[in-house]
Amino acid sequence: MKKLLFLCIGALVALTAFAQEDSPTANWPYLYPEFKEGEIIRTRGKSLKALLNIHLDMSALHYVDEGVIKEANTLGMEALVIGEDVFRNVGGRMMKVMAEADGGFVVQEAKANFSGIVRNDGAYGSTALNSTTTRTFLYNENAVNQYNGYLLTVVYADLLAMKDDAEKLPVNRNLYLVIGLEQIPANRKSVSALEGLDKKAFNAFLKSEKIEWSDPEDLVKVIEFVTAE
Repeated sequence: MKKLLFLCIGALVALTAFAQEDSPTANWPYLYPEFKEGEIIRTRGKSLKALLNIHLDMSALHYVDEGVIKEANTLGMEALVIGEDVFRNVGGRMMKVMAEADGGFVVQEAKANFSGIVRNDGAYGSTALNSTTTRTFLYNENAVNQYNGYLLTVVYADLLAMKDDAEKLPVNRNLYLVIGLEQIPANRKSVSALEGLDKKAFNAFLKSEKIEWSDPEDLVKVIEFVTAE
């Protein structure tokens, strides 16, 4: 029994260490702990395969080109597959698809909270502005390889080696409904404010279906109700 207890504790410690190791940091503000093989799907033209990751500042798509991290131009990009995850291009930002409906889909956006980083001396935010990653992505009008105001010149191997040598980066994950060209925060207030929505019928629907706003499958029902109106 004691041996089993030690094994369980050891497993929990290992899992905790693994989770901490894979956490985004001020030097590595990315969704994944390393760039992964993925495919960019375009509305026209051939799909492209590359090593991909999602930067957690503007949900930007980054890729590795000859060992250097660059930002992809999202113009004409429809979707993205990284491992088993599917992303949609929502206004130039890559958001993870959590569920789909005939009239739209539910997405999650992961965004880094740079101002929430705490230095050893207790100060907030300033470390992020001094990190290699953040400093590299500052706006530069003369950048040759520039999209969306970012200058990208980081060598992938160098950044990967430094990723754990910085503060952990808090990440906020928010759900949205995407219907047509509209991106709607997944909450009762935002959906109720949609033009033309029958609020009385909507409130009755929410009550009868017992909608949980954090459940993507329940949000599919919301999309179906809104698009059927």
